[in-house]
Amino acid sequence: MPMKHKTISLFIIILSLIIVILITLQWTKLREGTNQDDHLSVKQQIDIVHDSGKLKIKQTLQNLKNHTYFLKLPEAGVNFTFSHMELWDETNKSITVQDNTLTVEYEINTNPDNQAFLLENWMIQMNGVEIANTIVKISELKNMSGSWAAGAPMTYHEGLDQLQYYVFEKNDAHIPLYWQKVPLSYTYIAEKIPVYTVGKTDSHFLNSSIVSQLNREKEFPAVILTEQINPLQSVSLIIENPEIDRNVLSSLWMEQFLLSNIWAGKDEENWVMNILAGIITEQPPTDEVKGQIYAELKSKLAKNEVSKFISSILQTDQKITSLGEIDQLLGQIKGLNTSFFQDIAKEQTVGPLYFFTDEPIYVRNHKLENDRVYWLDHVYYFPIEPIVKKLNYQFEQISENEIFLTNGKTTFRFYENKDFFLLNEEQYGLLTKDGKLPYLTIKNEFYMQEEFFRKVFRIEINHQNNQFFIR
Repeated sequence: MPMKHKTISLFIIILSLIIVILITLQWTKLREGTNQDDHLSVKQQIDIVHDSGKLKIKQTLQNLKNHTYFLKLPEAGVNFTFSHMELWDETNKSITVQDNTLTVEYEINTNPDNQAFLLENWMIQMNGVEIANTIVKISELKNMSGSWAAGAPMTYHEGLDQLQYYVFEKNDAHIPLYWQKVPLSYTYIAEKIPVYTVGKTDSHFLNSSIVSQLNREKEFPAVILTEQINPLQSVSLIIENPEIDRNVLSSLWMEQFLLSNIWAGKDEENWVMNILAGIITEQPPTDEVKGQIYAELKSKLAKNEVSKFISSILQTDQKITSLGEIDQLLGQIKGLNTSFFQDIAKEQTVGPLYFFTDEPIYVRNHKLENDRVYWLDHVYYFPIEPIVKKLNYQFEQISENEIFLTNGKTTFRFYENKDFFLLNEEQYGLLTKDGKLPYLTIKNEFYMQEEFFRKVFRIEINHQNNQFFIR
């Protein structure tokens, strides 16, 4: 085939591939609505009229792109009508938006005899659309003595003879709503946290030193203290009995605050927020395993280190996406590293809190690869096996608790968590600095205390320029 024909054929193939890719992208865009980046300014206003158990809802979304969107309708909703019914596809639950606006009206029915009710998934959602701001306006026509509350700040409330009018606003899409016949009082904690109570119930549950560290730009879960409905814990709304212990409430609230504002990691690792909430509020988790993690952290960190760790969590500029990032913040308070939370997730067991450095180790000018020096109780611990091999010793692990070393002339036996060793099969005791253990195992490997290493093997250990030199 002539070169010219080959070039034309190649061009046609490439052009065909481009067309296929463009069609695929266009179909994907249709299925998902449109890219979320195009919807950072989408706002919605929801007007609700409550009359004897029936809620008439009008939801208006503005600044949309003129595309076809797939909708998720609330299960409790009935009698849906759209501003352009001819553009609604009932089979696929999709609608084409015109004039960058979508208005939907529908109803939700509740039992008019209920003393209280909670609405959680009551809004219409659009696939691929991120809501930047939501305003909910509620007109109460019948139950003048009742009260509305929400998982959002109340920005306006007015009570008239024939009307109670409420406005809630939040920089998000999800606002759970709550209503009860018994009137609620509304207040803020430090002008930040919305709290609803019955009568003169004490509304304060957070330490002022904690509240002062909470960035006003964050989303604060609202709290309702009432006996009219079962407890609820979510990232935007917490409902609890007025008699709940305030320390317990502070930990519950802090966990939801962290999940909403700080954590963006895997759902299966959400458990770490419960522990951090306990550390911040000084309320030990009730779960046994989480309680062990809490206790280990509290026992290994000084009070000022705990305070630094709390501040690093609450004042982080970006959301935390992994256990590794939490380990990084934990290590920074000592200027070291740790894999504490990652190890718990990997091993499914609670191990000791160790800190380590990855600074290079040189033994007689030979650099060790992938070995760490651990820091425990203000003492360095060095890996025995790689170091003694560079010192011309043979290393043998006899059991989980015993190792044997020999260079042909001298033999050593060391035992985990023992304050003695065998030199040429004779027992010698050792008093180490401040009673620190001379050697221990970390992740099934034997480590030896710096001072003990020096004395037994008669070596020099120098720490210079972020490097360890052993001679």
